[in-house]
Amino acid sequence: MTEGLNQNSDRRPVGVLGTAGHIDHGKTALITALTGVDTDRLPEEKDRGITIELGFTVLELPGIGSLSVIDVPGHEGLVRTMVAGATGIDLVLIVVAADEGVMPQTREHVAICNLLGIDRAVVALTKSDLVDAEMIELATEEIRDLLADTTMRNAKILPVSARTDQGIGSLRQALGDEVARSQGQSSQGGLPRLAVDRAFSMRGFGAVVTGTLNGDALRNGDVVEIWPTGATAKIRGLQSHGETRTEIAGGARCAINLQGIDVSELARGQVVTQRDTLRPTACIDTAVEWLAECAPSDGITSVEFLAGTAERRARVAPIGTTQKRPGQKDLARIHIDGEPLVLLPRDRFILRGFARTPLAGATLGGGMVLDAAPPPRRRSDPQLVEELRRLQDEKLTTALQERVTRSGLSGIDERVLGRELGRRSAELHATLKDLITNEKLARAGRHLYLGRSALSKLETLLEQAIDAFHAREPMRPGMQRAALLGSLPDNVPSEIADATLTVLAARGRVQIDEGHVRRPDHRPLIDPETQQILERIIDDARQAGLEAANSRDWSAALGVTVERFRDLVAHLEREKQLIRAPGDFWFDPAVVSSVRQTVLAHFEKHQTLDTPTYKSLIGTTRRTAVPLMELLDELQITRRRGQVRVLMKG
Repeated sequence: MTEGLNQNSDRRPVGVLGTAGHIDHGKTALITALTGVDTDRLPEEKDRGITIELGFTVLELPGIGSLSVIDVPGHEGLVRTMVAGATGIDLVLIVVAADEGVMPQTREHVAICNLLGIDRAVVALTKSDLVDAEMIELATEEIRDLLADTTMRNAKILPVSARTDQGIGSLRQALGDEVARSQGQSSQGGLPRLAVDRAFSMRGFGAVVTGTLNGDALRNGDVVEIWPTGATAKIRGLQSHGETRTEIAGGARCAINLQGIDVSELARGQVVTQRDTLRPTACIDTAVEWLAECAPSDGITSVEFLAGTAERRARVAPIGTTQKRPGQKDLARIHIDGEPLVLLPRDRFILRGFARTPLAGATLGGGMVLDAAPPPRRRSDPQLVEELRRLQDEKLTTALQERVTRSGLSGIDERVLGRELGRRSAELHATLKDLITNEKLARAGRHLYLGRSALSKLETLLEQAIDAFHAREPMRPGMQRAALLGSLPDNVPSEIADATLTVLAARGRVQIDEGHVRRPDHRPLIDPETQQILERIIDDARQAGLEAANSRDWSAALGVTVERFRDLVAHLEREKQLIRAPGDFWFDPAVVSSVRQTVLAHFEKHQTLDTPTYKSLIGTTRRTAVPLMELLDELQITRRRGQVRVLMKG
């Protein structure tokens, strides 16, 4: 599990250094001169004198720490491996031979580093002992021109010789200075991810993967997932810079010994994450920078997509335009073919074609992921274009507000936000709280959030539903809560509906009474015709006494529909002018009170009351006696026990 690293290193890891440059310009020899370690490890590499696979070692920087070194190949056919090595590095060492100057692969590697956003660089002008001062000056000017329009324009250029050690000390010092100023691109916070660049088995250990860890730390005992397969394993051991560790911080190269998985299930291009944190995606919205050398085209472009250590065929579809524009920056939706990839906003990638371009090999361009969970909207949608332009802002505030706002009336779960942004929920809380305080977002329930505009729309929909109900049913005290919430669109979660209603109530815009919702100033309105019917119902109930008619018969006698009758008697019940008994019978309150007193008088002398006695006692038929008996049960005066009633205690 050492990756060939210096096992005596006891300094803290301070970042990752990658090399770039044309084949046979002396990258590996230079690394050997700097570190004392030959990173060519394959017999074929020794025989051919070139680096084929990634090589790894460590550079000790006195007073600073240990810098992981990734030596990448320079052969054009192995640029994929170069991208795998360049992804996640903090500092690049560009190697140019003084006797040959800038070569095609030099240009492609510089273009790739620029597209990957690497802005810390030092240039080593190797083999300087083989040329005179004029050649060194010409090579230096050529390099300056190459870097002028890139993120590495301020790189120091130092003449060196790995054979004579000329300038090696100055180069080591320049690298140390850059590391001291570097913020560590690969050590940004967030959920931990390790892009696997090697997978192998070691006797006594089992399966081992290596790579550069991004995000938060990994620890011994952590359960991890390996994507895109979704297999799980447990971390049995960790090493960084050749030392066994209990925890590896983000930004460090490391080797992870995995338990519970066979090495046959592991491969370069996979991503190791903590369990239940991230998910792969097959579609991303991006900002793409096309190289000037690539050919223009209309519509969808087939490419090779390189991100981290993974490679996939993909299709690039322009957003907001119909063309791929050489030398321009565009928005694009990329569809990944084959197995999906674990990608997050701010991740960098490279796009390569299937034919060589004049100056940059097969590299067409590259860019940055803006959205790893894009909405299902047309690429021509102007709103989508505006959203993606805002998402180019690096602020977490912008990312959160945009994602929550675009979720619309459905809102979005905080845990989903964490997966989409690669952040833990705890990291999101402070920013979400600020957005809520500033009335940009609203919280609905324990985990759901929605935009203020969505909340306002829901409030309006609820108020409109209540107002429409009051206009339609002026006699009723309010709309049933369940019916009101059910009037909202189907995509509104119940948590959000409840929270919106709670907000309206807190602001005094609605009032909730016994499961009904009304406007605070609403009072039941009764027109003269309705008032006459109500008075007749009251009179009929008083005259009917214990022999009340059921709703169907009563409504027919009044000349109204059953539904209208039920609305009227429900109003009278709310006004305590009628009492409803099971079976849809309505009684005058005085009648019910009389029955109650009669039953209580019976229980002063008896323990039980059977149905025949009950009917005889109150002087009515079974048709209304049973409903009245059940009514007293509901009022908790009596309780049924088998075939008799007993008096409720207390």
